[in-house]
Amino acid sequence: MTKIKAGYVSFGTMFYEPDNLKMISSAAEKQLSDAGLELISTDPVFGEGPEPERAIRDLKGKDWDFLFINIINWIDTRGVFRVLHEFRNEPMILYSYGGFTDHEGRFGKKGTLISPAAGAGSTSLRFPMEQWGIKFKYLFNGPDMPMDINGILSFARAAYTMKRLRHARLGMIGYNDMGLYSTGLNPTRLRDLIGPEIESMDMLQLKKRMDSIPLSEVREEVKRVSKDWEYPLGKPDDEVVEYAVRVYMGTVALCKEKKFDTFSYKCVDGVDLEMGLTHAVPSSLVVDAGYPYVDENDLGNSVSQLMLKIISGKQVAFIEHYEHHPEWILLGEDGYCPSDFIEGKPQIKYISTVLLKGIAHCSNMKKGRMTLACLSETKQGYRMHIVTGEGRERPQWVEMGVPLPSWPSIKFYPDVPVRQILDHVQSQHFAAVYGTYVNELVDLCKLLNIDVTVDSKL
Repeated sequence: MTKIKAGYVSFGTMFYEPDNLKMISSAAEKQLSDAGLELISTDPVFGEGPEPERAIRDLKGKDWDFLFINIINWIDTRGVFRVLHEFRNEPMILYSYGGFTDHEGRFGKKGTLISPAAGAGSTSLRFPMEQWGIKFKYLFNGPDMPMDINGILSFARAAYTMKRLRHARLGMIGYNDMGLYSTGLNPTRLRDLIGPEIESMDMLQLKKRMDSIPLSEVREEVKRVSKDWEYPLGKPDDEVVEYAVRVYMGTVALCKEKKFDTFSYKCVDGVDLEMGLTHAVPSSLVVDAGYPYVDENDLGNSVSQLMLKIISGKQVAFIEHYEHHPEWILLGEDGYCPSDFIEGKPQIKYISTVLLKGIAHCSNMKKGRMTLACLSETKQGYRMHIVTGEGRERPQWVEMGVPLPSWPSIKFYPDVPVRQILDHVQSQHFAAVYGTYVNELVDLCKLLNIDVTVDSKL
C-alpha cells in the first residue's frame, strides 16, 4: 500500500509553557511516524490571532488523506474551530493526548501525574464537530500509555480508501446478468455518495481486443500463466487453453485502456452462453493482473472488493453461497480462483455441460481467517454486511452436473451463528480477503454514511 498521508496539527493554550507543549506534540508526531504515517505538519497552535491562519496556510493545498487534530491540553475553542471550519469536509481524527507522570520532579513533587487537561479540550469539541457534520473519529490514550495506534491506523486506512473511491472506475461486459435484483446499483447515486463511475461494455468490444492480439503473444502468455498448472483429468487441447488466455488478455487490454479498477462479466447470459467458453480461468487471471473481479455484473460486490483491496493491500476475490449448515457455510465459485487464494499448485480441469465448456479451476482454496463484505443499495442509501470467520477444508462435493474434483471452496465457520448471517444476507456473493478488517470497514462506512450490519466476534 502507498504510504498514508496525514495532515497534523496540535492545539494547546498560551497559558502553559509553549516549550513543554511542543515537547508533547513532538512525542506524538514521532509515534505516528514510527507507525508508518507520513505527516504534513504545522507547528502547534496556541490560542487565536495569527496562529490558526498560519496552520491553515501550512496545510492547505497539500496532499493528505485525513487531518489529525491532536488536543494536547485545554484549548481556546475559537482558534481550533477556525482551523476545523476550513477543513470541515475532510475526514479527521479528534485525539485526546494523555498526561504523564513526573518522575524527575520538574513540575513539583516526584511521582505526580501531570495533566495538561487534553480531556477538557477534546470533549469541548466533540459534540460541536458532530453538529457540523464533520466526519471524524474520537480517540485517546491514557496517562503514560502509548497512543491508540491501532485505532488511528484503522481510520487512516478508511480515509485513504474513501479518497481513492472518489476516482475509481468499475468496468463490466453487459449488464444485469440473469435479471438478478441483488446485483445492480444506481450509477448516479453511487457516483454521488461513494464515488466510483460505472461503464458497461459489450462482447463485441471484447472480441475486437481479443482478435487484435497476435497468436505468438497469446502462446507466450500461456507459457507464463500455466507453468505450474496441473491437470487431474488430463491436459486439455492447446486451443482450449489459448482461447481462455486470449479472453483474459483482451479483458486486461480493455481495463488498461479504460482505466478500470474492477471488472465483471455478464457470464451466464453473456460470455459463457455466447462465446463458447467458461469465463472462470479468464476472470481468475484478470484478478492476478490487478483487477478485482466478480461474476454476474454484481456492482455492489465490485465496490466491496475494491474497498477491501485498498484497505488491506492484498488480493481480493468474490465467493458464493452453495450450502448452509447450522455450523458452517459452503462457500466457493464455479471454477474461479485467483492465485493468492490457491493452496498448493493450480488444478485445472476441462468441463463440458449444457452451459459451461472449457477449462476451470478445481484448485484447493487456502484456509484461514477471512473478512467477507457485501454492499447493497437500500431505499435510503447503502448497507454493508460484514462477516468474519474461519475458512476450513472443503468437503468432497460437486455442483450438479459437473465432475469431480470439487470447485475451489471452503467450509466457512463464521464467528456468529449461521442463522444470524442468513437473517442479514444481501446477495449470493461476498467479497473476500484473508485477515480481519472489520474496524477499517466500519470506519469507512461511517465516513460514507453507509449503514453497517456486523456479524463478527469483534
